[in-house]
Amino acid sequence: MIKVVKFDIKSSLVVVQVTVKVKGAIKKYDFAVDTGASITLVSEKAIKDMGYTIANSTGTTHTVTASKTETVYEYSLDNFMALGLIRRNFKVISRSLPLGLGIDGLLGLNFFKYKELNIDFKKGEIRIS
Repeated sequence: MIKVVKFDIKSSLVVVQVTVKVKGAIKKYDFAVDTGASITLVSEKAIKDMGYTIANSTGTTHTVTASKTETVYEYSLDNFMALGLIRRNFKVISRSLPLGLGIDGLLGLNFFKYKELNIDFKKGEIRIS
């Protein structure tokens, strides 16, 4: 089954809605699709909004950004949904994002594992199968 999701071609980022179910509550966030990120990143603000704290983390790991290497916290999210896909016990990392991006995280390659991803920038469509 192919799922097609539209995005704003005028935006400098490919932004999609992410839904996270935490303790019975459904929360919605805006994430940028980032095919250069190997793992999905949730901003510190969003991870706190989801009800997670450092005490809930599954540990730490090192991540490399364009300018440095830093230690970040890892989390396992029970129900993480985007683009018509649901991931359970989904591994993410959390750290701050630059101000002014207007997003809550980066949807990394680990979300798309075992799927075919097509981003049509001309039509403003993402296809997943």
